[in-house]
Amino acid sequence: MRNVINSTLLLLALLYPLRAQAGEQSGNIFFDQKNTPHFRQLFATHPAFAILRKQMDTTDRAKERVFLRSEVRLNDHLYDIWRVGNLAQQMALLYLYTGDRDAAALAQECVETLMRFPKWDYFLEGGTEVVGLQRAPNSALAVTIVIEALGDLVPPAKRDAWLATMAERGTEPSFRAVYGMRYPDRVKGWTMDTTSTFFMHRPLERGINLARWPIILNTINLKAIPASVLALSALTYRKYLGDSEKTRRWLEQAIYSVGTFRDIYARDGSYDEGVSYAHYTTLHLIQAVEALQQCGAGDLTDMLNWQGYQTYLLEMTLATRDDPTATVNFSDAGPGGHASVSFWIARHTRDGQAQWFGQELAVTRDVWSVLYYDSTVTAEAPPRGAHLWRSDLDWIVGRTGYGADDLVLAMRSGGPSNHEHADRNSIILKCFGERLVVDPMRPPYSFRDPAWKMRLTAGHSALLIDGQGHQYVDGHEGTNASKAQASIIRRGDRKTFMFWTSDATPAYQLVLPDVESITRTVVMIKAFPAALVIDKVTKKTTASRIQARFYAYNSDDKGSVNANDSGFRMMRPGARLGGWSAADAGVGYSAAEPEIPRELARKYPYVDVSTTRPEKEICLVTVLLPTAGDGPGGKVEMKRDANVYTANITAGMASVRIRVIDTGTVPEFEVLEGK
Repeated sequence: MRNVINSTLLLLALLYPLRAQAGEQSGNIFFDQKNTPHFRQLFATHPAFAILRKQMDTTDRAKERVFLRSEVRLNDHLYDIWRVGNLAQQMALLYLYTGDRDAAALAQECVETLMRFPKWDYFLEGGTEVVGLQRAPNSALAVTIVIEALGDLVPPAKRDAWLATMAERGTEPSFRAVYGMRYPDRVKGWTMDTTSTFFMHRPLERGINLARWPIILNTINLKAIPASVLALSALTYRKYLGDSEKTRRWLEQAIYSVGTFRDIYARDGSYDEGVSYAHYTTLHLIQAVEALQQCGAGDLTDMLNWQGYQTYLLEMTLATRDDPTATVNFSDAGPGGHASVSFWIARHTRDGQAQWFGQELAVTRDVWSVLYYDSTVTAEAPPRGAHLWRSDLDWIVGRTGYGADDLVLAMRSGGPSNHEHADRNSIILKCFGERLVVDPMRPPYSFRDPAWKMRLTAGHSALLIDGQGHQYVDGHEGTNASKAQASIIRRGDRKTFMFWTSDATPAYQLVLPDVESITRTVVMIKAFPAALVIDKVTKKTTASRIQARFYAYNSDDKGSVNANDSGFRMMRPGARLGGWSAADAGVGYSAAEPEIPRELARKYPYVDVSTTRPEKEICLVTVLLPTAGDGPGGKVEMKRDANVYTANITAGMASVRIRVIDTGTVPEFEVLEGK
């Protein structure tokens, strides 16, 4: 391995002189200690951190001390070591922000507890050597931040002992992880440690095949934390124990691995695993980028399109009255981004919209956000008005604004990604403060769980052909990328409406080779909240029926659906959605729940709009009309004359007419004011 990296180390030495000597207290890893008074004033007085002040100081410290001293299981890597590491980080930062000596003492006790864990992660290489994918890096991060934040409160002898253990159980396993991703042909084989309690907590995840994980993980979020923490822990080790061949080896690998993310994010800054995974990944990257620059080890500050990434966060927002920080949750995405990354982008690029997002739309002002907040950046709200956004991922979102009552309509087109679902051409719609058509929130990871099927096309507001969706993985390697591909083939933004068409033919042909083409066109009416969905399916030889499925939001038990011969309704406390359809092959409506355990199924009611006769060429036109509250809804009249469909839509005093001309694989349409 030495011969492999020598030339790269020489280049790094020329570009970024490794300045620290043994025992020299130089190089800021996370922050400059001289800024401590600034952090304390900011944390104590700034209104942006009012909630964070309460959250960080509500920990039951007595309970946590009992856990550390008598309850922690030293082979529990899924929960216990994670809890200890996160508590250490929180208490260290609480001390930095407030000077609370008891928090500092608890942070030290957490690190001392980490020292008792013989292994810091539950992945092994060759059956013996620990591979650090999440738990070992998180534990090493805890050691580094506690040392940095507490400073002289940690005696040098204790600090150096911590660093030695961190190097063995955290830094080297993190190196082993990203080195294996860089050189997968040299990996001796990754397995899960059966002495860990992991399978006790998650028995359904037995049988996952890790053989290709060094390749799979090389382009996903699970590379970010070992790559980042490899840099952070190596810099901390070097700061106190001096430069060595070991630290140079670690830093070469860290700089290389962090730098590869410039090709993992899209050129416009979008990230394909969804917003929650994007935040996890990006926060770890900026921690490494910041530290490498401050310590003179490497300048990666412009490795990503940071402002484009911030635009991605903004355009993926889905504010509702109950959850103003909700997001377009394509695939496994859960909550949105936290403030730390946006504040860092605002400081780094002087982007006022990033500052505004961190203050107004971020899920939380998280524990790291204080470190990156720059009060000299003026917050700027994004421009008002309707617009259409398409990312380089081929994800597309139309919106009338960023407020809770605005109409937002999103479609998941594009290619494969980790943590994806079989969700090509699926849509999400919210309006009048409510989610109305949804992508059900994160199904289980294990293919053995009955609810795994919610990851399939049938678990999305998408199209089925004879009850079948498009290609997806079988889960034996985890939630890795499929081979399913779709693409936006046209789009436009006009005065009164916007539109786009996505072609998902390649995705469906992988399991249904008789499919000639399958496209979904969406027309979104701006000032008159409404949408029209045109599904066009052409088969080669065998006639089929199709089903356009629409899921309602009922995660809070406040949603419901019903269907009859004339259409369907989705009801929420603050809004309703009506649906009307027409097709050359006839139309029927039915309301149901997915075939998964009842306690989950009731959370995911849906409506199927199904054609009633099998045909080789099918055009299905559906109008979706949201209305506010429980007052009078709108009215839709659907007519078909040969291959021309006409939808007359009326709501209050406004009306619009949309004509759809069924020609070829992509039907044409026109939008006319009034009838």
